Amino acid sequence: MHLKSIDISGYKSFALKTHVDLEPGITGVIGPNGCGKSNVMESVRWCLGEMSWKSLRADSMTDVIFAGTSKRPPLSMAEVTLTFDNANSLLPVDYSEVTITRRLFRSGESQYFLNKTQCRLRDIREMFLDTGLGGDGYAIIDQGGVDQMIRAKPEDRRAFFDEAAGVAKYNAKRDEALRKLERVDSDLGRLQDSVVLIEEQVKKLDSDARRAKLYAKYKEELAAMEAAHVLEQAASIETELAAMQERVGPVEQLLGERRSQIGAEGANYAALNLEKASEQNRFIEANARVAEIKTEIGRLDERVRAAEAAVAGMDARLESCRVETATAAARAASIEPERERVAAAIAAAEAALAEAKARVESAAAEFAAAESGMREAQSLRDGLARQAQGLQQEVHDLGRALSSAESDFTRAEARARAALRGLERDEAAAAEARGRIAEAEAQRDASAVRAAEAKAAAEAAESAVETLRARQAELSEENSRLRSESAQTSARVQALESQGGRNPYWVGAQAVLGAAIPGVVGTVRSLLNVDDTLKPALEDVLGERQFAVVVEDSTAARAGVELVEASGAGRVRFLVLSAVPEISAKALPAEAKSVLERLRYEPRHEKVLRFLLADAYELDGKLFGEHWVYGGAAPKDGVQPSLADLADLKQKTAALETQSAELVAARAQADAALVEAVAASRAAAQALAAESGRLHGLEARAAQLTQSLENHSRNVEISTTDSAAALAEGSLAKERIAEAKTRRAEAEEKAATARAAEASAAEALSAAREALAGRRAEHQGVEDRRRGVEAELAAHADGRRRLEDEAAALAAQTARLAAEAAELERRKAETFESRERMRAEIAAHGETLAARENEAKSVSERLQDLQNRLDALDARLKTLQAEHDQAQADLHQHEVHATALKSKSDLLKTRLWDDWQITLEEAKGKYKDIVADVEKIDTLRRRITNMGNINMAAPEEYAALTEKHRFLLDQINDLLKAKDDLLAAISKINGATRENFRQTFADVREHFRRLYGVLFEGGEADLVLTNPEDILTTGVEIVAQPPGKKLQSITLLSGGEKTLTAIALLFSFFMVKPSPFCMLDEADAALDDANIERFAALVREFQKKTQFLIVSHNKRTMEAADVMYGVTMEEKGVSQLVSIDFRKKSVPDREAHSLKVEAQGPFAGPQPQAASSDAVAVAEPAVAEEPPLVAAAEMTDAPDAPNAEEASNS
Repeated sequence: MHLKSIDISGYKSFALKTHVDLEPGITGVIGPNGCGKSNVMESVRWCLGEMSWKSLRADSMTDVIFAGTSKRPPLSMAEVTLTFDNANSLLPVDYSEVTITRRLFRSGESQYFLNKTQCRLRDIREMFLDTGLGGDGYAIIDQGGVDQMIRAKPEDRRAFFDEAAGVAKYNAKRDEALRKLERVDSDLGRLQDSVVLIEEQVKKLDSDARRAKLYAKYKEELAAMEAAHVLEQAASIETELAAMQERVGPVEQLLGERRSQIGAEGANYAALNLEKASEQNRFIEANARVAEIKTEIGRLDERVRAAEAAVAGMDARLESCRVETATAAARAASIEPERERVAAAIAAAEAALAEAKARVESAAAEFAAAESGMREAQSLRDGLARQAQGLQQEVHDLGRALSSAESDFTRAEARARAALRGLERDEAAAAEARGRIAEAEAQRDASAVRAAEAKAAAEAAESAVETLRARQAELSEENSRLRSESAQTSARVQALESQGGRNPYWVGAQAVLGAAIPGVVGTVRSLLNVDDTLKPALEDVLGERQFAVVVEDSTAARAGVELVEASGAGRVRFLVLSAVPEISAKALPAEAKSVLERLRYEPRHEKVLRFLLADAYELDGKLFGEHWVYGGAAPKDGVQPSLADLADLKQKTAALETQSAELVAARAQADAALVEAVAASRAAAQALAAESGRLHGLEARAAQLTQSLENHSRNVEISTTDSAAALAEGSLAKERIAEAKTRRAEAEEKAATARAAEASAAEALSAAREALAGRRAEHQGVEDRRRGVEAELAAHADGRRRLEDEAAALAAQTARLAAEAAELERRKAETFESRERMRAEIAAHGETLAARENEAKSVSERLQDLQNRLDALDARLKTLQAEHDQAQADLHQHEVHATALKSKSDLLKTRLWDDWQITLEEAKGKYKDIVADVEKIDTLRRRITNMGNINMAAPEEYAALTEKHRFLLDQINDLLKAKDDLLAAISKINGATRENFRQTFADVREHFRRLYGVLFEGGEADLVLTNPEDILTTGVEIVAQPPGKKLQSITLLSGGEKTLTAIALLFSFFMVKPSPFCMLDEADAALDDANIERFAALVREFQKKTQFLIVSHNKRTMEAADVMYGVTMEEKGVSQLVSIDFRKKSVPDREAHSLKVEAQGPFAGPQPQAASSDAVAVAEPAVAEEPPLVAAAEMTDAPDAPNAEEASNS
């Protein structure tokens, strides 16, 4: 077995995911101080289950998560994975390769995985027990660990011997057995208490079960008697119903005759009513027509008056129109001469404007031609000058560019070749990264969906757990309250029953009340309801009279006395209602209130209460009577229950017991639901944690792959651009050289021609400027004249438009007035005609009105006659209806009585079914031979009542408790047997531990003595037990005497001597029980060169059985390593690894060295291809005197660590 690899992500300074491949042999870890070497060692301890953050050099466990730098944000998770080769099955699992993973989130949540399956920390610790890698193992020695091994207390040092002896697993089993033994003792005590409690309950339930059986017997006899009694009552009801049916016949016959008579007379009455309604409708219609005619005549009168007023208004408006028409005609005549004058002025102005415009256009054309000629001449001259200057400059520039283009062409060819090589490497890397990103994103998306589902399930489960826990607490609190209240009530009941048993009058009264004697009303105390504040005083005032039994007559009193005498149950006094005298209210003092006013009672009991309390009244908080006064301080503990409250207290106790049983059942259901909810919550939380961790890992991996792809993509783009640019620059440079030579010759010829043309253009420009100045002055004068004529013409045009608008308005007004006058004449004529027509209609309506009024009078007389006939019929109908109602009432009374009897019959049938689940017909067959005995029924009822509350579930509870008692006894026996087994197992473990420890201590002691002499080249050392009598707890002391020194305390040795002593002890453990691998963090720091040689030789000797991982700054130790890892911190705060393999594939004498560079973070980049994937370059050592390993180590210790390319070049 050996450690194959370490994967670190987010642990302390390892921000990037770092993979370390390890092989059997010796692996060295080097690097400058503070670069993170020890973090590699600590990550292994942390992954194996280290829980002390102080041992990890942290203030809290979350401090091991990468905290970020100035360039990188903090990470949310730290993860370390160790992969072991388990081919020899040293670890107790059925896998040839074992992977251990520990993951920690900033929330404090930790996760552990065994071969990617989530597990417990305990599983990992147990798996590595007795391998030297346990929590107290000797295989991992961190900084200061050597000194700690020497300075440790003897009892603490013993842990290394336990690990070597293989008793760590025994100790773990013994501790587990002791914990189980403690739990067994606790469970045993609890079960024994439960057995005692159940035995008491069994004794109580035995009596309850017998009473329940007797109660069931009485109930069965009572049911048979009551059913027979119900059958007798049902037969009596059926007989009475048959007799009543015979009396109903005559009444129904009379009722039918009166109904026929009422129907006939009612039909006559209805006919007359219809006739009356018809006449009333005619009368209403006649009156309505008279009212309509009068309304129409009034309306026509109003319209005639309105027409006459309209005619007068039209006459006035016609006169106004005539005046306005004359005025408009006069104004139109005066406008025409003015219009002719303005037209003549406009014609003259238009002729002058045409002439001015012609002159302006001519002058403008001449000015534009002169200006154009000047601009052309000037432009030609300037263009020729610029062209000549540009051509001269271009010739100069092309001469200079020729030499630079040739140089650019050479450089571009070199850049293109380099860019093409880089392009091929980056395209291959980018294609690989895209594939890995797609795979990681698919896994991340699937994990995100699972994480969301797991989170929802966890939240729902947690909510259910909280709800059930709250419900469980509520039920527990309520059950405790009910138990307490029930216990108090039961105690009160027992106290009152005990008190009542000593009171003969209470005992006698209870016997009489339980006998159900006819005429018994109840005790005096039961007849009244009183406030708690008055209750003690009233009971004291009444005294024994409160237990007096109130009866209707003396017969009931005699029967009660006989019952008490026969049964010998106490004594009894009776208060006979029929013999109680009437007591009138007595005069009370001022501000006093009668006690009867404070009581609540039924009115029928007022007579007896007034007899007892007529002279009692309340004043200033005291009670007064004719010969007594009651007062004093209120009881300190409040109002206590009395014998009168016994029945209520019993009912309350029964109700509380029922509620308590229901709460116990509800609590059991809540407990079961809570267990299920907690299990669901834990499962959901574990699923959520697993998916969250998996999701974080996938997101980190996707981010790393995306960053890598972006880097490669940028490199591809840069390489492609550089290559294309370089080729284009080379081609363009050649073209520019040839073009520059041709254009330079052409430019020289054009420059001479341009200079001659420039001189001619300058002369033409001067002449054009002089002509332009003359034309500009002439054009300005003509333009001014044109603007003056245009202004004058505009003024004349405005005047003409104004006159034309006014004339048009006058013409329109004249036409409008003429039309309005014609319309008024027409409307006037129409109004005259309408007025005459309405006057004719008024005369016609007057004649119709007289006829309608006569018709209305005739209809009114007919209505009066019909009303007299209806009154006579109504009197006849009332007589018949009264006789009908009497018959109906008689019939209804019979029906009500019959219904009541049927209801009683139905109630009896219902009672038969509700009480005994039997129909009336079935009861007749079942109980026909039983004669109902009322006295026996009353006797059975009294017996049942006197039995009080019966626990009908007592027999079942008794059987269940008996079974539970037997089950608990079996459990106690099982626990006693388990206790004996645990004690035997602990004894056996202690025996094996003693034997293994003695043998291992003897072997380690022998090897330690020998190794000490080898390492010190002499001297003596020994291991001594501090308490040999108690092997299980003894410590181990180290005694050492270096050569040439006296025997002294080991704490007085030098640092180097302590280190050699500790190394001798460490390797003594390896000789007894080799560990799969050993990690030493700067264990050689205190050794000189000579001792380093001995230490290195010892390590090389043990590497055949143990894999070593050594952190060191010593060159000699580095020489012993087969593989070297350099820890660098190129980016401040972020550790990275560079590995160097010095083993040759064919010969063991290290004649050649292979350099392997892993792509980690900034070291990622194109690397030379090699035949092996593990080696990228092979180089022969350059200097024989200095091993290449030493040179590499010296560079690593420098302030600036080498990057991968420099390491390769070295």
